[in-house]
Amino acid sequence: MTASLISGVDKKTRNRIYFSLYAAVFSAMIGVGIVIPLLPRYAVTMGATGIWIGTIFSSFALARIIFLPVFGRISDNVGRKRLILIGLSSYAILSVFYLLAGTVYELTALRFFHGMASALIIPIAIAYINDIAPQGEEGKFIGSFVSSIYLGMSFGPFLGGVINDLFSMNAVFLAMAFFSLIALLTSLYYLPDIAIKRVKTSSFRDVIFHTALRGPILYQLMYALANGTFMVFLPLVAIQDPDISSSQTGLIILMSVISTPVFQHFFSRISDKFRQYHLIGAGVLLIGIALLMVPLSGGIEYYLLSALLLGIGRAISLPALYTLVYRAGKDIGQGSASGMVNMSLAVGLIIAPLLSGAVMDCSGISMVFYLSATVTLFCTCIFFHFGKK
Repeated sequence: MTASLISGVDKKTRNRIYFSLYAAVFSAMIGVGIVIPLLPRYAVTMGATGIWIGTIFSSFALARIIFLPVFGRISDNVGRKRLILIGLSSYAILSVFYLLAGTVYELTALRFFHGMASALIIPIAIAYINDIAPQGEEGKFIGSFVSSIYLGMSFGPFLGGVINDLFSMNAVFLAMAFFSLIALLTSLYYLPDIAIKRVKTSSFRDVIFHTALRGPILYQLMYALANGTFMVFLPLVAIQDPDISSSQTGLIILMSVISTPVFQHFFSRISDKFRQYHLIGAGVLLIGIALLMVPLSGGIEYYLLSALLLGIGRAISLPALYTLVYRAGKDIGQGSASGMVNMSLAVGLIIAPLLSGAVMDCSGISMVFYLSATVTLFCTCIFFHFGKK
């Protein structure tokens, strides 16, 4: 088995790759983010219960579990660009098919294929960025790029809420297709297809148990539960308040996501100067506090504050996280490392919504947030323990 490593990339080419991928990922994530706060409500109109809402979101993650390791390895061997183009094309086409979904079964199937397409975009784009990261500035370079994901996700939910309020849910799906198409055209015309150098990589078993990946894998599992709870179930909490509209729900999601790239600009600059696990632990602590605030308070002001803390926590931890992934990728291939870490997130995303949906049906929606906060705060202790070592 072989892995890809881009060598001899000059500064001009590096900048072109960076900004091409940044624009493509930003556009793609706007398209994805548009539907996030509205999909639970849309599923409810089809008769979905809490467990069905969890199933719909988990189908997306199931596809990622299956295909992330495969596509990561393929990208290490055949290159990144063509897989990214296939993924973005699929995004645009599948967005239109949401207009035809009439049952929870069809919606679940669409989410599965959408998850398969996503496995071709974000992880491979990150692997591409890892390939060209300047020596000694990995955390700053990679951390600044990841902000493209959260900037896109920032504007998407708010834009989706506005479009839904002004027009309809069908208009939201068409907007998702439009932004996916923009991302496709950006990558097609501006992203260079760099020649790659072949180097030997590790076995699949070595990838799973690589020491540098244990923390990132744990973080992704924890983050799936924490972020999934906030993104999926906060809209259901907000809908119970007659004073909070679809646009305001989107604004809350906007706050949680846009605060990440805003603060990440600073934390990506210092991530190479501190112990990565200490930064991760500090960020996870803030995420746990944010989750506790939701059931203990009410009103849009408190939800916005909770969203802000969640975003800052993410901004602190993510540059450090991807620095660890980069280090592992030097041994096992950047595509394999990025694919494995994102697969662990997908595992969490398939378990977390099902678990949260079952807890909601049995004990109420507040218990979902209490459970997620408890798990998150426990993981905080583990990350600080890793930092001592």
